[in-house]
Amino acid sequence: MPAQTLEAKTDAAGIGEEIASVVERGTETLKRVLPRAGRKNIKMLHVTVNEVDFLIRAAQIAAATIAQPDPTELKLHEARLRGLKRIVELRKAAEPVMETGDVCELLGVSRETIRKKVDRRQMIALPKGGDRVFPAFQFKEGAILEGLPEVLGALDTESVFTVLSFLLSSNPDLDNRTALELLQEGDIQPVLSEARTVLNHGG
Repeated sequence: MPAQTLEAKTDAAGIGEEIASVVERGTETLKRVLPRAGRKNIKMLHVTVNEVDFLIRAAQIAAATIAQPDPTELKLHEARLRGLKRIVELRKAAEPVMETGDVCELLGVSRETIRKKVDRRQMIALPKGGDRVFPAFQFKEGAILEGLPEVLGALDTESVFTVLSFLLSSNPDLDNRTALELLQEGDIQPVLSEARTVLNHGG
C-alpha cells in the first residue's frame, strides 16, 4: 500500500476517534445538564429550528446550570453566546453564497487571483470548513460591486463579521438604510465616509 494512502487512512481513523470522543462528551454533558434545566428550558430546546440554534440554547442552559458560575463568569458566558448568535445571524443574512469555482467563472479569473483579492480586502469571503464561500451580494453584472473594495479597505478590519455587520445593518447615519443598499444604488461616497469612521465611534 502506498505511504500516502496509508497516511490518509490513518488520519481518517484518528479523526473518526476524535469525533466519537466529542460526541460522547457532548452526550454525557447533556445527560448532566438536562435534568436540572427545568421544563421551560427543555421546551425552548425542543422547539429550536436548526442545529445551530439548538447548540446555542444548550450552551446557555449549560452555562447557567453546571457548577453555578459566579455572576461575572456567567455574564462572560452570555456575552460569548450573544456573539455566536450574532455571527449565525450575519451568515444567514449574507446568503446566498457562491463557491470559489463559481466566482472564478463569474469574474473570469483564477483561484489565485481570488485569493489575492481576499487577502487585499477587495472581496468578502466566509470560512466554510477548510474552504470558503463568497456572499453573492458583492457581485453585480459579472464584476465586484462598485465601491466595495474601497469600503473594505476603509473599514480596516480583519473580522469578516464586522464587515458584514457594517454592510447589512440599518445605520442611522445613512438614513436608517444599510450600506449595501446604498452601494447597490451606486451611492458610494456616504458609505465610504461612514466606513472611515465607524470603528472609531463604536458602530
